[in-house]
Amino acid sequence: MRSPRLRRNPPPATAAAAAPAPHQFRPGDLVEVLPDEPGYRGAHFPASVTASHANPRGYTVAYDGSGCPLGEVVAASQLRPRPPDAPRGVPPAEHAVVDAFKGGAWWVGVALGGGRAAAGGRVAVCFPETREVVEFDAADVRPHLEWVAGEWLSPENMGISKTMPYKKGTQVEVAKLEGNSVVAWFSAAVEKAIWKSSLLVDYNCSNNDGSVLPKEIVDLKHIRPRPQHASAIIFCINDEVEGFQGNGWWLGVITDVHPEFRYTFKAAHSGKEIQLDQKALRLRYDWTHDQWQQVTQMIPGLFYMLLPTFHNNVTKKFAKGSKVEVTSNDDGFHGAWFQGTALKYVNNKILVEYDALKADDEITPLTEAIEVQHVRPCPPDIPVTSGFNLLDEVDACWNDGWWVGVISKVNSGDRYMVYFRSSTEETEFGHEQLRLHCDWVGGRWMRASLVCCIFPEF
Repeated sequence: MRSPRLRRNPPPATAAAAAPAPHQFRPGDLVEVLPDEPGYRGAHFPASVTASHANPRGYTVAYDGSGCPLGEVVAASQLRPRPPDAPRGVPPAEHAVVDAFKGGAWWVGVALGGGRAAAGGRVAVCFPETREVVEFDAADVRPHLEWVAGEWLSPENMGISKTMPYKKGTQVEVAKLEGNSVVAWFSAAVEKAIWKSSLLVDYNCSNNDGSVLPKEIVDLKHIRPRPQHASAIIFCINDEVEGFQGNGWWLGVITDVHPEFRYTFKAAHSGKEIQLDQKALRLRYDWTHDQWQQVTQMIPGLFYMLLPTFHNNVTKKFAKGSKVEVTSNDDGFHGAWFQGTALKYVNNKILVEYDALKADDEITPLTEAIEVQHVRPCPPDIPVTSGFNLLDEVDACWNDGWWVGVISKVNSGDRYMVYFRSSTEETEFGHEQLRLHCDWVGGRWMRASLVCCIFPEF
């Protein structure tokens, strides 16, 4: 081994590979213009360079043909050479990424095959962003190529982006469009990613007439994960919701409340009103920037401390004589709710007389002043006629209160084993000692989804 002293002056380092310089065009070069304006995504307009500009760098171009809505001066980043000629008239493979010539431009799409393929020398092409399917002469369809770092690459050689959020088999919801607006969401499974932002989905539902919905190629922006947030038990007038009809979840609003958990639902796209059961409704959430955002307006129940009407809201919701439930953060009482009666509201506390808890004399009902955040109305009585199921989240009547647990085993004779996470204990209860668990969130009753029950970290 050589001595370090002999290496005081190391040999010159090999120059790092420089990034390829942007392609430079000269007058007369044949190019394609890729506009970044809305409505022109995926378009390539054939043109020729007539002049170049140094600062800012750009080019004056003349478009082939006429009637192009774009200006003549374009930035260098919006130009690429014209791709090499490919054999025309050769039918592309099913789901191959292609360019189809329409309206003076080449538009990126996906070739269809099977039952939706055209015949007689024509090719059916789907444009995922609009779901439009158009037939073209085979001569007006070419393989799509990308200009990357000075060379042409086909989608097959580039592979699927590693950032694609949905893999084969992922359960998703797909938007139903009317014009440019989303009016409903339908359940589907991802069959495969095609390229960049296009996926082939297989619907899990059918049309109103019972016919199967065909598989469809959809742009990524019209797909979202299956919602797994809590569902409301009690809705309010003007709540923005989604109502289940015709095997899809349609956007709308609650316009009236009826007995026995029924509501008038007004569809946003048609204005038609129908009555729906609570089970066919869910609060509307939008999938924005890879997270769920509730669309329903702010509910005062969540923000009492921020509102000048705090006192009025509390005294109205917990008026004298109203039945309430109280919880505690004390050790050994996590997840328990004790029923009582609200007597009055004083200084951000509610004076509560308990139904079952007794004072020190073991005879007089216990009375305590409880902070508002630890008090809620009594939950609605939700009939469970067919019995509880494994992993149902329930409240069990035990030790003078209702304790939150999970059905861990279904026994015979309407008997159930309930597991309590807070104490890691398991106890048997009868049907009459249990109720479905609900949470009081934002002034309404909510039921956690099954996923949330099993995996609390969700």
